[in-house]
Amino acid sequence: MNFKTGRLKKTLILINSVLLIIIILFSPLVYYIFNLNYYENLYEDNKVFSFLNKNDVLNVTKRIFEFFKYRSELNYLDPMIQVRYADESKSAVAEFRSDEISHLGDVRVLLKRIFILYYASIVFFIIMTVLLIEKNIKSFIRNLGIIFVIPSALMLIFITILYFLGENFPALFDNFHLLFFPQGNYTFYEGSLIITLFPFGFFYDFFIRLVLSSAIISAVLLIIGIIFTNIYKICKKNNK
Repeated sequence: MNFKTGRLKKTLILINSVLLIIIILFSPLVYYIFNLNYYENLYEDNKVFSFLNKNDVLNVTKRIFEFFKYRSELNYLDPMIQVRYADESKSAVAEFRSDEISHLGDVRVLLKRIFILYYASIVFFIIMTVLLIEKNIKSFIRNLGIIFVIPSALMLIFITILYFLGENFPALFDNFHLLFFPQGNYTFYEGSLIITLFPFGFFYDFFIRLVLSSAIISAVLLIIGIIFTNIYKICKKNNK
């Protein structure tokens, strides 16, 4: 291996390691963000159906999914996104206000950027891995081991820190919004539809699920990376 080839491999390994971190971080979000069954469980756990009509909540959730996917728009005057209360004696309905829909629009933009970054990372990860393939299969296995071990270990450290930060979830939640929604349109009056539909506990439970899912993915990839590394060491030892 000459100097240029060695430097190129190290560069590809570094890039792939960064890409794998992105993939591990966002894979759970991509899986759960449009999972209606999971949302229904979260609604149940956070007693949303005690305040709002279950069928209306699920229908509005589907409409929000379509909005996030850029397949439709939300209009606060649209009766299709109105939600009846669980108490049938109430004739009034819960409605989104314009500022709530504006915030959902900002969330849609953020999700679009995340999805672009996520799927681009997968494509480039595959390309970089293909470029690392060589005749010496042992070296390729070693490189894969490095790619899996380092990002997974770093992610486990990061996830552990994030988990403990989550013990003060209100502060973490506020800082997240300050970072990604600097325009500040994320505070709503108590009893607004967006808060009733997505209460604080909803986001905390969602956060914990994402953190634990990323931890599991990291642990699995770390084990795979260690296996690849040991296979390389055994092959190298046997060839001596």
